[in-house]
Amino acid sequence: WRVERWRLENMVVLLECVAVTPGAPIAEANGGRVLPAPDLATGETVVHAFELPPLGMPATTPRLAIAAAGTGPGWRSAALLISTDDGASWSPAGATAAPAVLGHVVTPPGMAPSHLEDRVNMLVVELANGAMLLHDADTVALAAGTNLAMVGEELLQFAHAVPLGGRRWRLEGLWRGRRGTESAIGGQMAGDRFVLLEPEALATLDLPMQVVGTSARVLAQGLGDEDAAEAAAAMIGISIVPPAPVHLRIYDLPDGSAEVRWMRRSRIGWDWIDGVDAPLGEESERYQVTILRAEGPQVVEMLEPRIALSAGERVAATGIVVRQIGAHGLSRPAMLELA
Repeated sequence: WRVERWRLENMVVLLECVAVTPGAPIAEANGGRVLPAPDLATGETVVHAFELPPLGMPATTPRLAIAAAGTGPGWRSAALLISTDDGASWSPAGATAAPAVLGHVVTPPGMAPSHLEDRVNMLVVELANGAMLLHDADTVALAAGTNLAMVGEELLQFAHAVPLGGRRWRLEGLWRGRRGTESAIGGQMAGDRFVLLEPEALATLDLPMQVVGTSARVLAQGLGDEDAAEAAAAMIGISIVPPAPVHLRIYDLPDGSAEVRWMRRSRIGWDWIDGVDAPLGEESERYQVTILRAEGPQVVEMLEPRIALSAGERVAATGIVVRQIGAHGLSRPAMLELA
């Protein structure tokens, strides 16, 4: 015990402190400053709903797109309800996406072909609030999908946007009937929807197959809205069926018979790639062909884009209607009238 006590009493511990980094200089405190958010009016919610044709990967169920904004620049979002039974029941559908650039048609664009740039007609729209802007786009940007808008039931693009004042814009240099919507060309009326399609401003919902042939209704209510804004979309299946065939031609043969040919289109093959055919995009290539006759139509199914008519069938036929049979339904019809 005496030896251990001696060792403890005579033990010396030396500590040496070395600075690792120089000390920070003492700074005066700052009380900070206020960055207030701008006090902008939200206005009332405006909502548009429509079935969206394939813009990227193909859909396997009907796809509903919802775009919303406010009549004031301070609007941010709204809660959504959806009904697929004509309003008998409603289900929560989340919230809207970022504010969209939208409004309504003032002057419809009229009729035009879908395979040529429309330099004759123009479209006048009125946007929901004055903070919304539209911009020009050159040919390269248009080919990449810029300035794509849903106008009524037609998808179109515009090259030039001219402000007219009072939230109105004149759109020129139109590319009509995009993504298989050529059947809607010329069907717009004053007051129809106008929505600039931007991915961040669209909320999309996949609906059950049973909704095809009916309509979907949407309610959107934002902060300060007394009543919910409502929109309805006709679900015709354009999001899941192939586009209508094109270039129907009849070739009369010397023996009185004929052959009708057409070109298919693909809902996943919108890019024009030289030397490569458009991908099929369906489980198999099939067509429903209806031969119109005075005594009644004749319906046949073809496995290739052509049908042969005998001399008797050629004389009796007044028209040919072709639909491509897709994995989820029939395309819209392509019709050829026969003399």
